Amino acid sequence: MKKESIINILVYLLVFAIAIIYGFTVLQTHFNHSSITEVWMYAIYIIVSVMGGVIALGLLEGLGHILGAKTGGYSIVSMCLFYFTFYKTDGKWKFKMASYDGLTGETKIVPNYKKKERPNPYPFYIYGPVFVTAWIIVCAFMFFTYKNNDGIESDIAYFFLTMGIIALLGLIYNIVPAKLDSMTDGYRLSQIKKDVESFNDLLDAENGGGSTIEKADDTKERKENKPTKLVAELMLNNVYDLLAEKNYEKAFEMLDEILSHEKEITQKVFLEAKSQYLYAYIVSKSIDEAREYYEKEISFQFRRELSNDYSLPVIRTYILSAGLLDNSQSEVMLSLKKVIKAYKNIPAKRKHAELVLFNDALDLIIQAHPKWEEIPNYKLYE
Repeated sequence: MKKESIINILVYLLVFAIAIIYGFTVLQTHFNHSSITEVWMYAIYIIVSVMGGVIALGLLEGLGHILGAKTGGYSIVSMCLFYFTFYKTDGKWKFKMASYDGLTGETKIVPNYKKKERPNPYPFYIYGPVFVTAWIIVCAFMFFTYKNNDGIESDIAYFFLTMGIIALLGLIYNIVPAKLDSMTDGYRLSQIKKDVESFNDLLDAENGGGSTIEKADDTKERKENKPTKLVAELMLNNVYDLLAEKNYEKAFEMLDEILSHEKEITQKVFLEAKSQYLYAYIVSKSIDEAREYYEKEISFQFRRELSNDYSLPVIRTYILSAGLLDNSQSEVMLSLKKVIKAYKNIPAKRKHAELVLFNDALDLIIQAHPKWEEIPNYKLYE
């Protein structure tokens, strides 16, 4: 098991442990002194306080990101809270219901070089945790103000305490400097360090600022004195354009550069880069060459990682390997059922390129297995 997975498990264990201990000690003790005597009514009281804590946490994180973006010199592309999304297109704000990806990574930004020559991302990632910390202090103040009183005032005290605990759990999750299920502030802060230039280029590429392949080439000159993680993500982002243009030689070159830093990049980046390499190999070489590479270079462990991943670049590669190299219709169908949700999570700037790449992969499977009649139904459309 890799370091990132271990950290992910430990963070969740810590969060769940705190929640369980709080529930079976503090809340159970409070119930014996609460003005709410019915168990089902007390359960509703707890549910409402937890929901209030989650909503407060999301609002404070979002507010911190918005104010931090403005302070740092960024333009906001979209804001999302519990599926409710406001996004900017053609200079106008619009509303839609979008996929939910956690409380900490739902505000998308791009550098605004007209506003600031060198946008600073630190306020964007610091304000949210600061606001949440301030809210925890407010909840603690309210708790200690009312906790020694009887009846409803005691219930108010523990209502605020529960909201404060929820905020604390969210804060712990958000500030851990490791890649978890969603893009946390702590993780991005650990990446940025002194490499603000590459980070801003990555935001450009992911969120619609117009990064170019030529611009990504100069990242090679940065590696001598800057961290590799963001440079690798930036280069990987531009692999999409190279593959969509069928510039496989350049794509292989860029992917080789990324994969040469396996120990420095994240598990997620390595998985995606390796899967993109396999995708390019399958679509640009003969079946025999692709199968030989697959048998020699792709371990069974990595194949399992491909099959279990929920990101579209990896799914796309897996259905190709399963359909063309393993001839497994069942594995292809299982992976295709994950495609719609995965496509919704692709950054807007990359959606068209990913649609082209995915449909190209599907066409190859359709040509190889014309009797697999359900496959064409999974083509993507803009």
